[in-house]
Amino acid sequence: MKKYTFARYILLVLCTLSVFSCSDFLTENNKNTVTADTFYKTSEGMESLVNSCYAPTRIWYGKVIGHLLTEAGTDEMLYANTAAGTYPFYDYNSTLQGTNDGLLFVWKSFYKGINVCNMAIERMKDSPLPDNLKKTREGEARFLRAFYYWHLVETFGAVPLRTKETVSAEMTAIRNSVDEIYQLIFSDLETSLTQLQGVVTPQGGRITEPAVASLLARLYLTRGKNAEALAMADRVISKYSFKLMSDYKALWDMSNSNGNTNSEVVWFVNYSENNTLNDYGRYDDLGYFWLWEGGNHAHTLYSPFFVGLNGWQYDLETGRPLQQYMPSKYLLELFDETSDARYQGSFRTAWLANDAKTLPAGMALGDTVIAVSKRPLSAEYRRTKPYTIFDINDIYQTNGAPKLPRQRFPGLRKFLDNTRSGKDVIVSKRDAFVFRLPELYLIAAEASLKLNNTSKAADYVNVIRQRAALPGKTQQMQVQASAITLDFLLDERARELSGEQLRWFDLKRTGKLLELVKKNNPDAAPNIQAFHLLRPIPRVELDVLQNKDEFTQNPGYN
Repeated sequence: MKKYTFARYILLVLCTLSVFSCSDFLTENNKNTVTADTFYKTSEGMESLVNSCYAPTRIWYGKVIGHLLTEAGTDEMLYANTAAGTYPFYDYNSTLQGTNDGLLFVWKSFYKGINVCNMAIERMKDSPLPDNLKKTREGEARFLRAFYYWHLVETFGAVPLRTKETVSAEMTAIRNSVDEIYQLIFSDLETSLTQLQGVVTPQGGRITEPAVASLLARLYLTRGKNAEALAMADRVISKYSFKLMSDYKALWDMSNSNGNTNSEVVWFVNYSENNTLNDYGRYDDLGYFWLWEGGNHAHTLYSPFFVGLNGWQYDLETGRPLQQYMPSKYLLELFDETSDARYQGSFRTAWLANDAKTLPAGMALGDTVIAVSKRPLSAEYRRTKPYTIFDINDIYQTNGAPKLPRQRFPGLRKFLDNTRSGKDVIVSKRDAFVFRLPELYLIAAEASLKLNNTSKAADYVNVIRQRAALPGKTQQMQVQASAITLDFLLDERARELSGEQLRWFDLKRTGKLLELVKKNNPDAAPNIQAFHLLRPIPRVELDVLQNKDEFTQNPGYN
């Protein structure tokens, strides 16, 4: 395998800006006949440079490695059939070490992005862009630099802090403290919030004022700045025009998958059905492995597979089942499906006959052929149904460990895309939602709880539970102030946000990762330890440094 040092990551940026394509609204046009210094002093060059700052968002959101580092190894997702033994993130086994190439890909991709942001911020003052556009573009670059540093510091802990463009090899590095990194993050975001003032209309995935406020709310909460988190969450809730959709299930329909038009999406990473506008084929050897096709990949990760059952085969509607994740028993039992629409809105529990060649006698195409129940069903009930049933006891052992094969379970439907050109096509144009309005309500509720105002916290939670209530069940869905605890809010976040690339950060932020994984993830429970709150630094980064005694590996790893 090739070796990539921190210095090499940075040096690669100048010669690889053209690999970063960001979408139909963010196009780049680097000129091979002019130098970077000359090109970036033009309006076209500066716009291209800022556009390049967005590229690493697409290696994480809607992609395999981003889901691995946020959903695997948590209390809400277990590994499904084809993921068995594939990645150590599911169960924290001994192969989770600095040699993992997924971690290397994340490290080098985010540092590339940070250096491009540094270039844009430094060069902005010399660009011919109008002053108002300079402020906007610098605000975008500062947000993205903070965004990438947040992912790095929460994933790896203390990491090198770079705020200037790196143009030559550096064979030594230091690990700046977490506090120092967050100091830069908050400085960048607070500046960005000012510079993007008034930029509130969705622009195909560009950063806007409410996007900055949302990240500030999330990170203020992360760092225990609860009053600030509450104020910023309230700002997003009340100042802008975002609204909860009335139907939780409908918000995940492909007709609502465009972040520009979905009323509760504050910011998103955009994708296109035109793969030349995505990221396929635009990275090095590691990128080909981790991105393998362009577009949003999430639709492939959470679907079950009922191989061998007559009358059914996977299709566009039910999705291509790569079987990477299955819900934990804990996650399924969080939902009261008799009153909470989010269960059926999140999970597919019935599959229809669609294979005429193997159709069972007496069954017609379109009839239910498979059903999955989160509750135990009697033999007598099963005999009254003409279709195959898998209930909770068919899927899990009493301790929550899945029964074999791990491929028959309620499928998370949030990311499905029935508009792809074929059932085996990976490329999906579904935008990856990074901030949804319900998260801001839940941030406000958690901040209120920590400020000893459980009544206010309950008010925030009840807004999203009212939307989630089935017809006639609004009263049953309301919670009292006495019910508001940190554990309740984590349960509520799981009900509302499952699969949305937040859970690992949520458990780490609340100090609950070890407790809840040990309690609810039987695969990971025997292995997880306190040092797993950080991931290992990529080994190749450490190997080439001349100051190895200063820049050491995270404890517990080699």
